Amino acid sequence: MLGGTLSAPTLLAFDRWNQTAPESRANSASILSEEQREIMARVTELIIPKTDTPGAIDVGVPAFIELMLRDCYAKPAQDTFLAGLGDLAGKGFLTGSADQQTSLLKQVEANALANAKAGSVSFWQLIKELTVWGYFTSEAGVKASFDYQPIPGKFEAIKIKPGQKDFMYGNQV
Repeated sequence: MLGGTLSAPTLLAFDRWNQTAPESRANSASILSEEQREIMARVTELIIPKTDTPGAIDVGVPAFIELMLRDCYAKPAQDTFLAGLGDLAGKGFLTGSADQQTSLLKQVEANALANAKAGSVSFWQLIKELTVWGYFTSEAGVKASFDYQPIPGKFEAIKIKPGQKDFMYGNQV
């Protein structure tokens, strides 16, 4: 499931992360303002809201996204992301009701789909991809969605019962 959500910019971000020295990653300054952080957190929570399972904010998705943007993504992707946050800020995203915010995000998604170009990445694609990635790479996100069994452990072939969660074993990609 997660493999299908990773785009070329994300795969390039992995490569950029591996080429960056650990000491420069630790000393990097934030690229987001406080308002941008608030918008990003609200958007992630609208993508994966808290229900009977933790939401995006509960598992630390906003911090994950900021880290990934700052340390792994190249400037063009960062600029696209910041422009998307700026667009939402300009449209009064934080002052709108939850319904207005959801409606605005549906419009952003529709525009991203209508204007999709091969080789380019939109703000919507970045934030949605990073939200899903951050959620499902967190322990709480995995435990909320799968019957998490950490490794080491033995393999047991079982039959999944109707309504039973699928299994997710730790340390697998």
